[in-house]
Amino acid sequence: MSLFQPKSFLTNQYSIDNRRWRLFKGAKLIAQGTQCWWGIRHLVLILLLAGSGCSDIQDTQSANVALQGAVSSTEEGLMEGVVVIVRAVDETTLTAVTSDALGQFQFQRDRVTSGRYVISVRAAGYQMSASDAPQIVVIEDNHSARLDLSLTAVTDPLRLASQLTSLDWVKSFPGSEAQKDLLVRNMVNCGFCHSLERVARSGYSAEQFLPVIQRMKTYETDHASASRIQVVSKPQPLEGLVWYGRQAADIAEFLATVNLSDGVSQWDYPLKTLPRPSGEGTNATVTVFPIPRQPSVIHDLDVDSKGNVWYGNTGWDFIGKLDPRTGAFSEWPAPNFLPEAAEGLSRIVGVQDIQVDGSDTVWVGVGGNKHAAFTPATETWQTFDLPVVWKNPFLGPVRADEKGLWATGITTFPDGPIRHEHAFRLDIETGELGAGIMLFDDKPLPSDPNRFGQLNYCYMMDQDAQGNFLCTAPEASAIARSDGEGNVRLVPTPTPNAYPRRGYRDTNNHFWFTEFFADNVAMIDLNSDKITEYPLQPRHISPYYARPDRTGKIWISSTGSDRLLRLDPATGKVVKYLMPVPYDARKVVVDNSADRITVWLPNKNHGQLIRVEVAD
Repeated sequence: MSLFQPKSFLTNQYSIDNRRWRLFKGAKLIAQGTQCWWGIRHLVLILLLAGSGCSDIQDTQSANVALQGAVSSTEEGLMEGVVVIVRAVDETTLTAVTSDALGQFQFQRDRVTSGRYVISVRAAGYQMSASDAPQIVVIEDNHSARLDLSLTAVTDPLRLASQLTSLDWVKSFPGSEAQKDLLVRNMVNCGFCHSLERVARSGYSAEQFLPVIQRMKTYETDHASASRIQVVSKPQPLEGLVWYGRQAADIAEFLATVNLSDGVSQWDYPLKTLPRPSGEGTNATVTVFPIPRQPSVIHDLDVDSKGNVWYGNTGWDFIGKLDPRTGAFSEWPAPNFLPEAAEGLSRIVGVQDIQVDGSDTVWVGVGGNKHAAFTPATETWQTFDLPVVWKNPFLGPVRADEKGLWATGITTFPDGPIRHEHAFRLDIETGELGAGIMLFDDKPLPSDPNRFGQLNYCYMMDQDAQGNFLCTAPEASAIARSDGEGNVRLVPTPTPNAYPRRGYRDTNNHFWFTEFFADNVAMIDLNSDKITEYPLQPRHISPYYARPDRTGKIWISSTGSDRLLRLDPATGKVVKYLMPVPYDARKVVVDNSADRITVWLPNKNHGQLIRVEVAD
C-alpha cells in the first residue's frame, strides 16, 4: 500500500526500516484534496529521515530523553493518562510519568540514569500484554531508548477489583449518598489504613462486621497501618458501639450490602473507575522513595533550605532524612515522653508532625508533654516542657522570618465535653514559653444532625502575618483565631459541618485549608475573616491538606483517590495527577528551593516519600 494514500495515515500502523516509529489509529491529519499534498510530502520526508536515522534534529531533541515510547490498546488506540513506571532492577525507588493526549511518554535523563529497568503501568481496566510483562528495558548514557507498550483490557471483575482505588469502590457501591457519607465522612474511615478492596472482598455479615469495627476502634489510627498496628485501648461494648460519632451498627449494615457476604462469589454491581488523567494532569514526573525501615508509618514531613526531606516515623520512635539528590537515607532515634501503657495495651511509639524552621532546626512532634528540637549539625536533641497533660501531635509551621512555634494541649483533665485546650507559643530563639491561651471553654459545643458527641478542639495550627495563633476547629466547622491578647473567636465556614482539616498560610495572609466532609478547599482572608470556598469533584474526594506554591496554585492531597490535586484559585480549575502507587498523604509540602514546582507527600500506610515535579 502506498504511503501517499491519506486514508492510510488514519487507520494503519507502520514500521519504517525496522524502527518503531508508528502512526496509530486516531492520529489527527487535516487533509483535503490538493491542499494536503504539501503537508503529506513533508510528513513522509520526516518519517523517512526518522527511519534511516539521519535526523540530526531528532537526535538533538532526544539528547535529554532517557526513555520514550507510546501506549496503545485495541480498545482505545493511543491512550492518554496511563502512568508508566520504571524501577531499576534490584532497587526499590520508582519513577513515573504519564502518557499525553497522543499516547506518548518520556523519561528525562536527569531522573532516570543508565541501567536495567523493570517497566509497569497503572491504568484501571488495563494491564500490560502477556508478551510485554514483565518488561525489561536497558537505558544507556548516549542513547535514547524506545519502548512502545500495548495494553489489554481487564474483563474479569475479580482482577479489576485489585486496580480500584477506595474512591472507585465508593462510586461503585450501590446505596444512597447518605449511606456512603456514613462510610466516608468521618474523622477516621476504613480507608485511612487500608483500601476498601478489603471490605468489598470480605464475606462478613452485618453481625460479623461489628466485632471487626470494635477491634479497629482499639487502634491508634495515626500511628497504624494495615502492616503496623498499635493497640492503645480496650474494646468497647458491642451494644451501642460508636465509630467517631456514627452508630457502628449502621456502618456494618451498609458494608454487608456491598461485599461478598451470603456466599456470593462476585459483586452484583458494576465496578466503576475514575477517569484517567488528561491535559495538564499528564505533565508530572513522580518519584517514590521507600524508606529503609519497613514496615513503617509516615504521617508528616518537611523540607529544609537545602532540599533535604525530614520525616517522622509515626510507627517507630525515629526521625529520618532523605537527600533526594543521592537517594541516601539517614535515621536518628527520637525521644518519647509518654508514660508506659496499661497492661495489654501498647505504649504509643512514633513521631508525628515535623516542622523545619529558618535555621534548619527540625521541630518534632514527639510523644508526651514536651517539645523536641533536633539540630542536624550536631545531631543533638533539645526539649522544652509544656504545662499540659496531653499535647496535640501537630505543630505550627515556623517560616524563615518567624520566631514563634505554636502548639496546643489540654492543661487539666477534661470536665465532660469541656477539654481545657490551650495554645502556647514557644520563642525558638530564647526558649521562653508564653502564657497559654484558652481556646474553647467558653464556646458553645458544636452540633451536627448526622453525628453525636461533637467536641471543640484544634486540629492543624498556624499563625497569621502578625504571629497570632489560628487553627482549624473541625467539629465546630470553623477557624479559631486569637487577637494576640488572649481573646479567641471562631470564624464559621460558609458550608456547615464542613470539617476543616489541615492547611497553610500563604504570603498574602490567606490561610488555605481543606473541608474534608464538604469536598471543598477554602481560604480565609486573615485581614477580613472572609472565607471563600472552592468545590472539588467528585463527591467523596475527601481533601486532607492544602498547600500554596510560589505561583499561587494550591496543592491538595486526597484521601482514597490516589490523586494529587492542584487548584488555580483565579479560574477554579482543578488538575488531577494520578500517583503510581496507592497513597494516603496527611501533609503536602512545597520545596521552594527547587528549580521547578516540587511537591512532597508522606505516604502514610506504605512508608514512602513521594516527590511530584511539574514545570512552572
